Amino acid sequence: MKFFYWFLTTVAFLEPTIGCTASQLESSTFTVKSKDNTSIAVECAGTGPTLLIVHGGIGDRTRWKPLFPLFARRFTVCAMDRRGHGGSAASADYGVQRGAEDVAAVVKSRGRPVFVLGHSIGGVCALEAALLTDNISKLVLYEPPLLDRNHDAVATKMENMVRVGEQEQALVTFLKDVVLMSPSEIARIKGQPSWSERVASVGKQIGEIRALDAYHFDEKRVRGLKIPTLLLTGGNTASRDLKLAINALMECLPNRALIVFQGQEHNAMDTVPQEFAYAVTKFLLDQE
Repeated sequence: MKFFYWFLTTVAFLEPTIGCTASQLESSTFTVKSKDNTSIAVECAGTGPTLLIVHGGIGDRTRWKPLFPLFARRFTVCAMDRRGHGGSAASADYGVQRGAEDVAAVVKSRGRPVFVLGHSIGGVCALEAALLTDNISKLVLYEPPLLDRNHDAVATKMENMVRVGEQEQALVTFLKDVVLMSPSEIARIKGQPSWSERVASVGKQIGEIRALDAYHFDEKRVRGLKIPTLLLTGGNTASRDLKLAINALMECLPNRALIVFQGQEHNAMDTVPQEFAYAVTKFLLDQE
């Protein structure tokens, strides 16, 4: 009986907007000026409270478009391009703080409290943005690489590859040596239409690796963050750094919950999109 109830709830939560695919769903794109006047591109669709999605290190907002139909019945779902990605302008002085200011600027532009979902480095920016603005009402973080890291050697190796025209191998090196993705997961990502665009933008990833190396996670500041936060992780995620970051957030966030996507790695939104969307939607819409 309990299983039947869960199944009905899942179907109700995940019915796509009038059967639309991502390409059929009407959306609007606009820009927001960040604190330093950098233009940040945002795309929104649907109706209801705003859910802002902040993408990870590779790609841009378009990697979240397949999930728009799953969210758009219950949210105004918005995906932003982090600076230097997609339609957002780049800047010479990129750092995690700049990324957090970009998220905060988009949040403030909505004019009312916003839900924010951040993946990977986008999760770091989302967490830091929650310390800059009171307009984030709930937070979802999927494996943010928070803890003190040192991937300078990998970044240098990638730079050397890019210098001799081996952009694809540089991206594979990032996925294998930094994210610690399995060969099967890397093969799956390489088979996606967006792979060539991800390869072309690998140079940005090198700068972000160094930005994360320079970032310091301040546990004392985070302990004061009272907003409800959902932590997401893959049961098969191999990166010890990502697992330790989730554990650290479980220890210091005062109002948090955890969901483990069994059998998944760092990209459950791609591999089990309905399960992913259901978990996020249920958390965001459940009443306190």
